[in-house]
Order: sequence, then structure tokens, then C-alpha cells
Amino acid sequence: MRIRARRRTSVVLAALTVSAAVVGGSVATTTSARAAGTSPTIPSSVQLTSSDDTGLAPGSIKHVWLIILENKSYDATFSGLNKNSYLWQTLPQQGVLLKNYYGTGHSSQDNYEALVSGQAAEEDTQEDCDKAYDDFGANDTIIKTGGLGMTSNYGQVLSKAGANAPDGQNGCVYPSDTPTLFNQLDAAGKTWKGYAQDLEGAMDPGETPTTEREGALCGGPGTPANNPTTNPTQTSNPTAYPGVTSFTGAQANDQYVAKHFPFPWFHSLLDGTSTATTGDASTAGGATTVPVGGGTDCDAAHIANLDSPTEGLYHDLQSEATTPDFSWITPDNCSDAHDAVCKGNNLSGAFDSNGNPLASVGSDPENSTPINYTGGLYASDLFLKWYIPMIEQSPAFKDGGLIDVTFDEGNPPFTYSGNSFYNADNYGPTATDKPGAVAGIKADQAGENIDGKNVASQPEGPNSTLSTNSAGQQLTPGDGNNAFIDRPPACTSVSPPEPAGCVPGIVRGGSGSTPGARNDTVTGTDGSIVTDSSITELDTGRAVTDTTDPGFPSNVYVGQVTDVGKTATSPTDTAVAGSFQLVDGNGTPVTLTSPVTKITLAAETLTQDPLYDATDATPGGGETGSVLISPYIRPGSVSSVDYNHYSWLRTMEDLFDVSAGTDTAKLAPGVGSVSGGLDGLGHIGYAAQKGLTVFGNDVFTNPAGSTPSPALPEAPLAIGLPLVALAAGGTALTVRRRRRKRVAAA
Repeated sequence: MRIRARRRTSVVLAALTVSAAVVGGSVATTTSARAAGTSPTIPSSVQLTSSDDTGLAPGSIKHVWLIILENKSYDATFSGLNKNSYLWQTLPQQGVLLKNYYGTGHSSQDNYEALVSGQAAEEDTQEDCDKAYDDFGANDTIIKTGGLGMTSNYGQVLSKAGANAPDGQNGCVYPSDTPTLFNQLDAAGKTWKGYAQDLEGAMDPGETPTTEREGALCGGPGTPANNPTTNPTQTSNPTAYPGVTSFTGAQANDQYVAKHFPFPWFHSLLDGTSTATTGDASTAGGATTVPVGGGTDCDAAHIANLDSPTEGLYHDLQSEATTPDFSWITPDNCSDAHDAVCKGNNLSGAFDSNGNPLASVGSDPENSTPINYTGGLYASDLFLKWYIPMIEQSPAFKDGGLIDVTFDEGNPPFTYSGNSFYNADNYGPTATDKPGAVAGIKADQAGENIDGKNVASQPEGPNSTLSTNSAGQQLTPGDGNNAFIDRPPACTSVSPPEPAGCVPGIVRGGSGSTPGARNDTVTGTDGSIVTDSSITELDTGRAVTDTTDPGFPSNVYVGQVTDVGKTATSPTDTAVAGSFQLVDGNGTPVTLTSPVTKITLAAETLTQDPLYDATDATPGGGETGSVLISPYIRPGSVSSVDYNHYSWLRTMEDLFDVSAGTDTAKLAPGVGSVSGGLDGLGHIGYAAQKGLTVFGNDVFTNPAGSTPSPALPEAPLAIGLPLVALAAGGTALTVRRRRRKRVAAA
């Protein structure tokens, strides 16, 4: 697919060499469960560099909430075409919009792991661990040589199966000497918690998980007996588990998916249940770090259902003392915009007709009965409208809080995606911002800022490399995993020399089912809009034919889909009101010249994309954009600096000054410590790249924090609602709802 690169505004920042901003007032109280030792020797080839300054005074940011959504490009989310007005309009008015924020890979899970560890993609995590919940690499496969530049793999875990090994041969769970941000927070004496919507299993008080999909440690797939080392869960065979229909997709009674929750994928977090002093991935030993106040990194104080009445977000926000320093929030597969049609509650019944939250629902919006099952950005807007005001009204947010709403990846980025737009040149809000969008935007790329300069690239990593043949055709998947580029059918069984545009062994990047042909009854008379009660976002891009009605145009496709919602009695197949725009191969609307009553949607094929071009590689995770809100950010700000998940991780490490931790636990010899990281300055994985820019004064535009933010909206529930009232109302509703879910699963 030949996609012209989007015109970019080069933003040059002054290179800063001052020390990282730190968060004071918290003394590290944790010790390592391993034998403490001297700091490991950093290889002589490593060039140390001081961390880039955020521009904030030490201790400014005291609490961070990250809300991570799914699979939407900047084109889809911040253009206004999808009517997700809360994220598109309301939230940027309260903070800063990062216009050039990028994911680091495809499909999902590799992005979550990059965010918290700085590790690059590998095929099993690129495919969302769809084969088995098992170990990836080992401590002795961590690369211990090289420097900290973009082309170095120092500190990365190497797959035992080798670079570009097929899905199922690598594993998914990182060895114990791969530290995470949460280990760093432990060592720095900071509190943290991972909240997940719909998380069941052992995290819900009083439950005995016998049929849950996420009863393993830290919300991992399987029952408590499942262990990635000793008893891996066969995620490709969920029928072996009672009540489980999918480990990687949502179920009607449970829309949580472990692939969107980073905690169960690191032995450095999982191994804390043992008192052993070893930590190799093959032996599952002792803790890498011990949390503040004791316990383990997978206990209920650190991994919780978002709406738990005793451990959930609402409960914890009641006071600053009970609010973690860092909160990771994963919505379920509906509320994160992943599913076009939700399998369960999308929170549409938690608001009245004017969009105001219903007090009768209590603190848990899933106590409501949905009025439709529409997913995508419609569902994520509902989630954000419920939880962000709740956070903003909390004491912790008002005292140095930072809310970050971002996406894992731009998925998919191209014209026939349902996420890119078709008439952007003529659409006011984006015509000047995205010139040439109709001809194509190469948004599926990489981006970060090195030494003050935007660069359209990122570290490649040792396991999923990007290469081309002499004709410039992509041969290996790269971090982008060949995502969403359709390949010729001959690619499924090819031997060198490969046909033009063919990638040996790779049929199509990304994941998901391939829909077959379907006949729909429709209405349409003129214009380009076809009313179709069966259409969903998943049909976007499929070829459309009509042998019944005369005069129907040829070579046309499903364009932008509008789906008002699904009925409660038949949520997966009957739309309340659905329609789509008929477009040609260039994405231009096609006007009907005569009535249409029946159409056939062609089966999705590997040659469907009319703009296919094998020389368009997918090197990164695509441009997603991000919104941050804080008293230290001037409302309505915009930044065009290139940032990605590695930049985000480095920013968090600097804000919480993890390098000041007292934990001197040695990891694999030669790869640093939890606190010192790879560079001695607290940065792990590719967050330790030399010269990588953190969120600076383009983001924290109000460094004094003295100018009040505009009036924030009322929280869905007053934060001061007495917990006794919650126990009398919301708790009972929550228990009843979860009991219904368990019965349905049995």
C-alpha cells in the first residue's frame, strides 16, 4: 500500500542535561527478597546520560492514573468523525493533547509490556499470547552487551527460538531479571495498584475461582493452579476449562482479557509468593522486590477489580492516604473501545437521557442494565465520563495529580480501517491538521524524540526484526507485525524467490476472525449512505456487490459504519439502526443512481485492499494521540513532540525518582539493578535509550501549578459518600451482579 508520509511539524527541544525531577517526601522502606549486593558493573560500552528534565520541581506529581484504551488511531479518535465527544473535545480542554504519541507495536500485548518494562515486541506477544501462557526466554538470554542507543539491544530478552520465530515458539512471560515499573516503584517506596474492570478470579472477596478465566496470579489466564512455568494454560484451547469460551476475547459474563493487563506477564511480579532466593524463570523463585508495607505484588492490595467495594478505585479515592501513588486502570474489552459490539455491559444504562450518571447505580456502573451493546469509541466515552470526574474530584488528584488517557496502538491505520477517515480534506476540524488524508496517511509508523529532535523511528528489538528484499518489499514482520496489510494468497505457501509483495510464512498481521460472505437486506435510494441493520464496524472495508438491483456500481466497498446500538435481546446480530457509506477504491463516496434492496458482502480475502503495496512496512504501533490532565498542565494545551511508550515509561521513572530506591538487588550480571536500571539513572529497557526525551515543558505547561484548572465536572458520585452507605447499596448490587455472572459461566 503506497501511503504518503504525513506532513510533520518538526519540533526541536533544547537538550536538557539536568537531573530528573524527583518526588520527595516518601522514604523507601522496601528491601529485596534476594540477597542484597553491590550495584552491578555497567558494561564499558554503555554511555551514561543524565535524564531529561520534566520541568517540574521535585515532588510535584504525587499521584498518577493511567487509563489505557484500545486500537484507535489519532485519525479516528481526535477527528470528531466518531462522535466520541468526551475524549475528543471535553478532555483536551482540561489538559494537553499529545498529537504525536505512538504505540510501539502490533497487536496489543506487546504494547502493554513495552509500557511497563521497555521490552520490544516478539511474535507470541504480538499475537496476544494466543497459544499458551508460558515462559519467554530466561535470565541467561538477557542481552548483556552493547550501549544505550536506538540500534542497541542491551537489556532486551532474546527469544530462545530465535529472531522472527513463529507464534507459539517463543513464550509470553518474561524472566525474573526483567524488572518492571512496578518493581521500581516498590524499591523507591512508592505505592501502586493495578485496577481492571471485570477482573474476577481470586481478586474478588469471598470468591473461590473454579471456572474463572483469570484466577492465576496477577489476573493471569486460568485458575490459581495455572503457572507459566509449571502448569501453562493452553490459551488456544479454552474448552478444557469449564465455563470458558475464550482466554483472549471477551465473554458475555466476563469482558476482562489478560492480554490488556501487564501484571501476569512478568516473573519479577509473579514470583513474590515464594520465599526462595532464586528467581530464574524456569524455577519460579523469590520476589524481585517487596511492596511498600509488605505483601506481594499480586495480592489484593496491588491487583484489584476496578469496582470492588473493598479494593476498587472508588473505595481507594476516598482519601489521599488510601490512594496509590500510581494507578494503572485497564477497562474491559468493551469499555476500552476494542470490541465494535460488546459482549456484555457497555455502561450505557448508567446514565440518564441527558447523559448524567444515575445515583441509583451506586459506585459500580455495571450495576446498571445496558440500553444497547454498542462498543468502540462510544463505549470508551461512557467509561471515561464515569471514572475521570470521579478521579478529578478526589483529594489525591487535587494534590499533585496526573491523569493520562492513551491507547495501546493505532489499529489499523489505513484507509479501509474504520479508524481512518475518508473525507478529511473537506472536513473542517482536520482539513488543515491532516492535509492529504484522502490520498493516504502513513500513520502506522514509529516516533520518538531523541536529543530534542523528532525521529520517525524506534528501536527495532532483537526478536521481531524489520527487513526488506532488493525491491523494498517487506520480508520480516518488525514491531508492526505486518499489521493490517493484506498479502497475496500465494504467501501462505511460498518458497524463495517469493512472489512480489509476499512475506514468507506470514499471511496477515494482526489477529481476529476472517468473516465469510454475507447477504444483507438493505435500503438506499440516492446519495452514498446504505441503511443496513446487520452492519458493524467489523465489516468496514469489505467489497460490496449486488446482482439483484440494476445499476448498482462496481468495485465498491463498505466505508464509514454508523451503528447506533444493539438490542438487549439480540446483542450480536440485530442493530437498532445501522448504516454505512459506500466508497470506491480511493475511499471516495459513491452515489447510488437507483434503489438498492439487497447486497452481498464479500468474504474477507488477502487481496481485498485496493491500495495494497508490499513496500509499505509497518515499523511501529501507529499514531494514537494521548491526553493528560493535571494542575501542572495548562488546559487546552497541544504538543507536537514525538513520544511513544518508551518515552512514557522514562517519564514515570523520572517523576517518581525510582533511581533513588534503596533496593540494590542484583539482576542478571551486567544488566543493572531495579533502581539503577541499565544506565544507572533508573531507566529500564528501551526507556534507557541515550537522549530519549521525556514529557517536558511542552506537556507540563503550568510548572508552578498555581493557576487553577477550569471548573471540573461533578463526579458521578460524591467522593465523600459515606462507605457505610456504599456498603448498604452498591456492595449488595455488586455481589448480586457477580453472582449472576458466575451462574452464567457455569
